[in-house]
Amino acid sequence: MRILQLSDPHLVAADQGLVRRRPALAHFERALQVGGAMNPDLVLVTGDLCQDESWGGYVRLRRALSQHVRCPVALLPGNHDHPLLLDAVLGRTWATAPADLLVQGVRVLLLSSHRVGSAAGELGPLQLRWLAQRLQCSERRDLPLVVALHHPPIAIGDAGMDAIRLLDQACLEELLRPHRALQAVLFGHIHQHWQGSWATRPDVLLLGCPSTLSSFKAVQPCPLGRADDPGGRLLEVTPEGNVQHQVLRWSSV
Repeated sequence: MRILQLSDPHLVAADQGLVRRRPALAHFERALQVGGAMNPDLVLVTGDLCQDESWGGYVRLRRALSQHVRCPVALLPGNHDHPLLLDAVLGRTWATAPADLLVQGVRVLLLSSHRVGSAAGELGPLQLRWLAQRLQCSERRDLPLVVALHHPPIAIGDAGMDAIRLLDQACLEELLRPHRALQAVLFGHIHQHWQGSWATRPDVLLLGCPSTLSSFKAVQPCPLGRADDPGGRLLEVTPEGNVQHQVLRWSSV
């Protein structure tokens, strides 16, 4: 099963709207065009979907996805999002967090780390209870598992980003630690490639994704030597639990 992960498009309602002096929609459509050519089975967009948190911004997101994507889509809210508007505009067509998906024999758990009024993230006790219940599902317990959220569930080594990571990351790690089927945790927020693992589960990939719009100063070298370019990630997971992944980069619009 092939996952195309895109992140942090920061769309706005305004026609030809600029974010960080770049046309956010054009950059996102470019990402969908490049990524779509790789024939993904799931397009996963890991948060900060709509910079101005507007109805119009989510309508633009829906139109772009409808035009360019021919496979299932999964969407997560980030700190630059309005989860209720996201669900209202896109939730009837595609999966929005929290959700428990099954795609070609691979399980994908979507989590919302949106925290009202904060740049940092939090899952919260209600969602953590939901996650614990879903992880006990006997029918899916042994399937290869990928978890996705917006905020990094680990310090990445950048003081600014580490201050606004997932606040209840220890709770998430504790819940996920016993589940041997867990293969990877995917996140956005950091606008750069990053790869690491929890000390308690060195076998699990923790993967941060570049932004489709702009890049922050990289903590780790980009494998492609293109840390400043827009990008994404391609992840391939087999029903047996084998995982391969690669960073994607393309030129700015």
